[in-house]
Amino acid sequence: MLDLINKRRRGEKLTTAEITLITKAIVAKEMTTAQIGAFLDTFSYHDMATTAELTDLTMALAYSGGIYDLSDLPGIKVAPLSTDGLGDKTSLVLLPLVASLGVPILQVVTPLAEEMTSPLTRLATVPQLRTKLAADEFVTTLKQVNAVAAAPVAELAPLQQQLAQLELETGTTEVPALLTSRLMSLAIAAGADALVVDIKTGNNGLSLKQAQQVAKLAVAVGAEVGRRTLAVISDLNQPIGDAVGASWEIREVIATLKGGGPADLRELVLSLGAQLAVLGGYLGTVADAREALSANLENGQALAKFHEWLVAQDGDASIVEQPDLLATAEFTATARAPRSGYIAAWDMAQLKQLRQLLGATAGVGFVLNKKIGDSVEAGETLATVYSAAADIQPVLKLAQQAATIADKAPEHRLLYDVIDSALEQTD
Repeated sequence: MLDLINKRRRGEKLTTAEITLITKAIVAKEMTTAQIGAFLDTFSYHDMATTAELTDLTMALAYSGGIYDLSDLPGIKVAPLSTDGLGDKTSLVLLPLVASLGVPILQVVTPLAEEMTSPLTRLATVPQLRTKLAADEFVTTLKQVNAVAAAPVAELAPLQQQLAQLELETGTTEVPALLTSRLMSLAIAAGADALVVDIKTGNNGLSLKQAQQVAKLAVAVGAEVGRRTLAVISDLNQPIGDAVGASWEIREVIATLKGGGPADLRELVLSLGAQLAVLGGYLGTVADAREALSANLENGQALAKFHEWLVAQDGDASIVEQPDLLATAEFTATARAPRSGYIAAWDMAQLKQLRQLLGATAGVGFVLNKKIGDSVEAGETLATVYSAAADIQPVLKLAQQAATIADKAPEHRLLYDVIDSALEQTD
């Protein structure tokens, strides 16, 4: 094992047999935590050299344990994958929306310690909703309602689950090869036939160049393993939508499924959803699928599918018509603009710190009242903060500091690239 770790440290390519040897040793607990950490650390200096090598790693993670057998379910099963981020509740709108067109859509998410951007964290705020489903329950739910979201059982891609946690602890979560293999392997093990990968770029995450690299790797690996894969690079220089905090984000999901919601969230789910629908066998162009999805947001079919999905996973679906049943914090206050102008930027690192300071109490969070490009007057509300603590001034100050106000409105894009092959990208 030390020889193989040192081989990677020198930047040399591992063979299929060597990758298999390492991954099997980790599963069998024949490598120490220190050795695994050293192995992961080599990726910080030398990423995977070839698509074949990365494919070997991805499939070793995917098939390190059991898999979900979806072969009896009709249709092409699609999965939305994302690097996630603060306020990104996109997948929770995508699942019922794409399912409303009859396309089976699934999401399996590895729960990580201290993770506040996971769909599982957001779903946990729905009363009684179960996200720990046995393999047969996962398959049955997908068959019944065409949508399911859950944590993986322990036997599903166990190596992926183990390495995901260790990558968090070793600071290697954004290394392109590790990020790509982590994203794709769990969906492959869960039985997805086609994937749409949403790679985020922003001021507290991947640069645009890094995001493009991950997107190209994901599409190339997907082609190698027979999964139709498309990657979208989207902006995360501010939260997706307005709300940050589990219960507030679920409220925003419901509002969007009712035909409202923030414009950027709606645009992103329609763009990603149209691609997922077409990959899933929807007859028509991407534009046709987008039009159909938009119609289902307006006519109530997407909302009805959300209700059906919650019931299938034992959630209290009364929140669909009564979102006020969701938790709310005891104290509310507003952060105000120190000057007039335009919102030029939101510091995502400071907003993340703000969310962390609010803690894990149910109902805490914040809602941005102004987004990038919006005009603002001195004293006008920048953000509304919901806190479990009476002393709310420190977080209000942080919210105020996170906003950069300029004299002119900046240019801002939500979508950067769509990558549909390893060599082509479209602005």
